[in-house]
Amino acid sequence: MLIKKENAREKANSKECTVWEYDFPSKSLGFATAKINGRYPEKGKAMNTICDEMYYVISGEAVVHTADGEFKIKQGDAFLFEKNKWYWVECKKLFIALPTAPAWYFEQYKQLE
Repeated sequence: MLIKKENAREKANSKECTVWEYDFPSKSLGFATAKINGRYPEKGKAMNTICDEMYYVISGEAVVHTADGEFKIKQGDAFLFEKNKWYWVECKKLFIALPTAPAWYFEQYKQLE
């Protein structure tokens, strides 16, 4: 199945984050790309309760903040955000591929204070 870039759904998650979701019919795997320039989420922390999510860095850089420490990521790096673990990121012109397993959906996402 092919989904062309122009058919991906564009969503602005915040003024710093734009996501393009590729709507494949599979519930076991999801895929998106995103551009983030600044902090995500804008305040607090984020957590997925069902999905594992990966950032594969196409360009730019970021510092990922987690309970396990701070990690600098840049082009060619991959970072796994495990479900039920909080995070937030500080990004400089970050462009990423975002595979998720199972497919990401809003109801399983939490923003924490």
